[in-house]
Amino acid sequence: MRQLRVRLLAGAALTAAVIGGAVLMPVPPAAASRVEATCANTADDAGTLQAAIDSSKEGDEIVFKGPCLINATISLADMRTYRGDSKAGTVLRQADGANLPAVLASEGWLKNTDSSGDTIRVEKLTIDGNRDNNTGTVGLLLRSWNTRVYDLDIYSTPSDGIRISNPSRNGTMLRNTMVNSIISDVYIEGAAEAGLRVIDPGNSVTDWTFQRSWIGFSGTHAIQSDNAAGWTFSDLHLYATPKNAIDARRCFGTSIHNNYIEDFGAESTAGQTYYGVRCDLQGEAGTTITANRIHKFLPPPNALAELRAARRQGSAPPERKAAVTGPLPEDVDFVYLALDAVNYGKGHAAISGNTILGHGTKRETGLLLDRGDGDGEAMSVASTGNLIDDVGVPRRIGKGVRVTRGH
Repeated sequence: MRQLRVRLLAGAALTAAVIGGAVLMPVPPAAASRVEATCANTADDAGTLQAAIDSSKEGDEIVFKGPCLINATISLADMRTYRGDSKAGTVLRQADGANLPAVLASEGWLKNTDSSGDTIRVEKLTIDGNRDNNTGTVGLLLRSWNTRVYDLDIYSTPSDGIRISNPSRNGTMLRNTMVNSIISDVYIEGAAEAGLRVIDPGNSVTDWTFQRSWIGFSGTHAIQSDNAAGWTFSDLHLYATPKNAIDARRCFGTSIHNNYIEDFGAESTAGQTYYGVRCDLQGEAGTTITANRIHKFLPPPNALAELRAARRQGSAPPERKAAVTGPLPEDVDFVYLALDAVNYGKGHAAISGNTILGHGTKRETGLLLDRGDGDGEAMSVASTGNLIDDVGVPRRIGKGVRVTRGH
């Protein structure tokens, strides 16, 4: 059988095999398409969105249009972009009593795969979890690597605003990693649990960036992460937080930079300790905590109700009148910045240029450094240029910690 090499035409390398007079040409991949899914604000909307996704192919952009009433979790297939027309024009609102596990969720989480999904992008839309009429729902549940999330409003979710989860819906764990992803320019408001939650009993959800975003009036923490290894948390504004503003476990090459923490520990349960920034360290890699502004303002008790009323009216939030001074509750401790454990080996961290402003009570600690009771050998910290004012205990250094000014 004789093969003929075909001349390059118009820059394309084409090879044809001539067999009995027939020319067999390679089929080029289909071009990516824009797939539109238009909602009618009815019980059929979830089916409309899912049908558009299911009929799409890798590389496609699926555009959600109009107000959508969601009564089934929308499964996000891999290698696709999901976009709204605008945050005001594309609102995905959970139907009353739907009690979904999530409004939007990675396909692999729903299908209980043991490998992470791949390359999804979600942008320019609003998720309304309708927490007054539902329970247990996450706004956006991610289980894919190389993910991009931009320009979202997520509010009133009955559980976490955004959750990144190693375990699938039935608890299946990942065999691989879920890395190299970005969440940026999002506003998470009024989640019943954490604004951003990372669940990772293994070691898969590492090396993400969460930046240029706002989290307010969460029910528990603003940011709660089981695994902060390789993460960057930067340029965030966190406020009206009942528990810890940033609770980052297993810090390993972690960066916490240029965040404005307006308050933390608002629930003030007797006998509890609350943290503005909290890390425990892994050995072998350094962590940096720089240029954060950490406060314990006292937001007015009716601020959330006013904010939700403004949301219903479509107006800007009311002016926040946070009080810098005022009595702190009895039998509650507040730690503005803490490295409170080393999990193994020797922990390394640089803490510089942070500004901490307190209320002048002995129940407040500005900077807490402690190796803890884990398996860590020691903690080495360079600390310089931090302003700690009006805090009863400016700095507390525990066992196994060496503090220098660096070089």
